[in-house]
Amino acid sequence: VSLMLPQARSLSSKNVSDPIASLSVERLGQYISIGAFSTQNYDELRPHRGSVESASVLRACLQGSTVVNATNKTVQSAEGVEGCVKHAKTIPQYHGPAREAIAAACKTMELEMNCSESADNLEFDDTIALMAGNSALGGVLALFNGSSMRADGGSGTEAGGSVSTLRESASALETFVAALQTSLESESKLGCEFIAQVMTKKEAELKAKEAEKAKRAAERGNGSNPNAKNNSGKADEFAGMSEGQKAKILKKRADKEAKAAAKRKAKEAKAAGGSAALSSIFGAGTSAIYPLLSKCNNLSDPTLLSELEKTVDGLLSGGMQRKPKVPKGTRDYLPEQMSIRSQAFSIIRRVFQRHGAVEIDTPVFERKETLTGKYGEDSKLIYDLADQGGEMLALRYDLTVPFARFLAVNAVGNIKRFHIGKVYRRDQPALSKGRYREFYQCDFDIAGVYGRMVPDSECLAVACEILDGLPIGDFGIKLNHRRLLDAILDICGVPAEKFRTICSAVDKLDKEPWSEVRREMVDEKGLQGEVADRIGEFVVLKGKPWDMYKLLMDGEKFGNHKGAMDAMEDLRICFEYLEAMDKLKFISFDLSLARGLDYYTGVIYEAVCMNGNTQVGSIGGGGRYDNLVSMFQEAGKATPCVGVSVGIERVFTLMEERLRQEQGGSIKQPNVAVLVASAGENLLLDRMKLTKVLWDANISAEFSQQENPKLKFEIANALDRQIPFMVISGEEEAKEGKCKVKDLKARTEETVDVSDLVKTLREKGVVPVGCEFAMELLNGEQSS
Repeated sequence: VSLMLPQARSLSSKNVSDPIASLSVERLGQYISIGAFSTQNYDELRPHRGSVESASVLRACLQGSTVVNATNKTVQSAEGVEGCVKHAKTIPQYHGPAREAIAAACKTMELEMNCSESADNLEFDDTIALMAGNSALGGVLALFNGSSMRADGGSGTEAGGSVSTLRESASALETFVAALQTSLESESKLGCEFIAQVMTKKEAELKAKEAEKAKRAAERGNGSNPNAKNNSGKADEFAGMSEGQKAKILKKRADKEAKAAAKRKAKEAKAAGGSAALSSIFGAGTSAIYPLLSKCNNLSDPTLLSELEKTVDGLLSGGMQRKPKVPKGTRDYLPEQMSIRSQAFSIIRRVFQRHGAVEIDTPVFERKETLTGKYGEDSKLIYDLADQGGEMLALRYDLTVPFARFLAVNAVGNIKRFHIGKVYRRDQPALSKGRYREFYQCDFDIAGVYGRMVPDSECLAVACEILDGLPIGDFGIKLNHRRLLDAILDICGVPAEKFRTICSAVDKLDKEPWSEVRREMVDEKGLQGEVADRIGEFVVLKGKPWDMYKLLMDGEKFGNHKGAMDAMEDLRICFEYLEAMDKLKFISFDLSLARGLDYYTGVIYEAVCMNGNTQVGSIGGGGRYDNLVSMFQEAGKATPCVGVSVGIERVFTLMEERLRQEQGGSIKQPNVAVLVASAGENLLLDRMKLTKVLWDANISAEFSQQENPKLKFEIANALDRQIPFMVISGEEEAKEGKCKVKDLKARTEETVDVSDLVKTLREKGVVPVGCEFAMELLNGEQSS
């Protein structure tokens, strides 16, 4: 089994089975559209990693093919070849999973063959080897059947993919690996013969066409043209022109003749056959693969396998000029956008630090067992990493669970911490709404034993201060209590085992109407209709904190339910503290807020951006999670925690929209305060010296990298980039140790000594790098 698996893995690899399959797609191109292998079919609708990889290879091989249909509109009926076409259209569906099954079997057998048996004379058990052999056998059979069907539409094999003994598994694997190699070689030969036939036919057509053109040209040449003039008697066409004008005309003519010659050469190359004709008919990858397989069809030849690997890697890495794109759910940040992000991070970091929080960092990936089971139904959105022969790892879903693990591993005691870092969620992205698969979170958490509701109220105050300081417009914070929500479900008659799944449905009320949420509870979650109706009487209630508190307590909505009474007392204390910190005005008590994460145990809250009274997007949230850290600690230990997280991507989107409105559609901001320029030639050294004076004073400045830039272009550059000041050096000023300071906004200019340059700029409002916020505070104090 171990000896056959490497050969099976080689034949199943994307460098062998997929390129050969692409030849069959070319051969059956009139019945197939290249859209069958689109990213929509094999990323969005069928996100199996192996299938996505196989579809990528096929797209790369078939790119530019004139034989395979570009759209479904031109696809012909596959009458008589239905089996061949079906297995050609669905190649990624079985190639990817089969390849992964064989690869997993190889890894299993590698570990098994390197194990050491104990010295206790225990009987050797071959269960693991048998499982690996059967898994690989199933993959080999899938590939063999697919290749056979693509080649001749036959029935493949009826043999099963599982046997009962290791000897049978080894024998079957040996038989069908050999059969797979034979089938792939036959399919490759069939595809190469088809390409050769098409090429021969195309070459004959092109040669006939060129011969006809030559014949017509010869006939025209033999005739006489009475209008033809004797060039010798023609006047000089360049008479009266300067040498420069003549050179320009001659250059244009030479370029035109060179293009015409290149065009003629390409046509001649196509007519002569070879790579030029090949690439004009078939896909880019097919044109590169055909010469290899037409020369050597032996899939055991290491040279051929190496060349195929190099060719496919070149195709997938953009070697055939394929247009690159960013991964789904991610984005690139341009310099103007990075400036906005830097401003947002500065505002958030200052709020965290003035509340006395310390900064920590954790790995971007965690052990998978650390993350799973903490996010309820959202656990399916965790990004798993491929097993590297060691720990099972996954990208972090948020910063809270890694913080809980951090507390359990590092005995830090009570801590008030903040953490700014990227997290990853395999969600369906909505870029226009600021929802990505890779995004930043900014977390503030307080861990340890403190006064009742004191840390909770400070976390809410931090959230209010951040959102009030960011230029994003109006916002609000919805507040609820997890134990109060559990009490409501208990009072309404929801079974305890359905609390979390019903909470997940309730949490959708900010996006869907109650009728749709009720339908989900009843039809999908199995809740009785009358129970759902009782829940609806509670979760539609929301309003100002004290008004809601009075409504619920005076109306005795919860009776004597202990959990509800404890939660209401928590909220009463929290409202008093928030009122003392002047933050209660931002809070709304909303019984529909559920927060789908399983680890919350107390108050929960969510920050939303508001347009009048309408909620237009969530921009943060958090709550109390007293039991999360204990999942990683010894029995009996507990570390109470509460925190808040700001979803910075949504904040970026709001800040960008606001800046565009303020600046008439542009988000440009100056990246330096001063542009150093010169009036005259050979003044680069003077520009460097002036810039160094500003750099030493911690003033952001730059100079042109060109040796002798024109001053008018430098001024235009500064205006376009909205740089407020220019420092200009001329030949006379340089000799006298002076320079000119130009205020582009005020349109003023003055000459100053270089020794007074920094003082002059500071008097005009130029602030040293890193001191912008301090200057804002000073200006605010002076104006007040």
